[in-house]
Amino acid sequence: MEEWDEIEVPKNVKDIFVEMKNTAELMVDLAYSSVLFGEEEIADEVLELEEYLDLLNYHLMVHAVLAARNPREAEQITSILHMAHAIDDMSNAAADLAKMVLEGVELHPVITEAILGSEEIIGKIYVSADSILVGKTLEELDLSTNTGVWIIAVRRGKRWIFDPDGDFKIFPGDILIGRGTNTSIEYLKEIARGNIKVMGNE
Repeated sequence: MEEWDEIEVPKNVKDIFVEMKNTAELMVDLAYSSVLFGEEEIADEVLELEEYLDLLNYHLMVHAVLAARNPREAEQITSILHMAHAIDDMSNAAADLAKMVLEGVELHPVITEAILGSEEIIGKIYVSADSILVGKTLEELDLSTNTGVWIIAVRRGKRWIFDPDGDFKIFPGDILIGRGTNTSIEYLKEIARGNIKVMGNE
């Protein structure tokens, strides 16, 4: 966990807990992506995020112990630690999925069908030069509102960008990995192909 030693961890229990929740959610999305598309680099990222979440969990426990000043506060903090343990279990399960990809385990088709058959699915979206997405940032596009798709990763050439922020600008040839319903993913694919020139409330 040495590579995370210089990472600035949130300073209070609430912020650490929120960061753990967000990290675990990203891990699950990326783990499903690695399974669906057989992407070892995404699987590697899941395992790196697992190390980061372990670090967050450690700091959460330290802060929680120091914050308890009486039995009542200790009882309240215990519930937070139980939730943190559940989040840690979820991250471990995501890591197990990623390890299966890295170890070349042949996955049963039922696994893929289960992922694609859920209410929210993971999709791979190719951005053409004609798309209205090109040259705009994720903040400008507000894809989650305008299309119902959350972008969790982007493949640019041979490089992956994970959990891109609002300043991330989309280029032609980018491959977006998004989470949304089947309808919203297909809608964004049409926009990315350049077949739809107006998005959302434009």
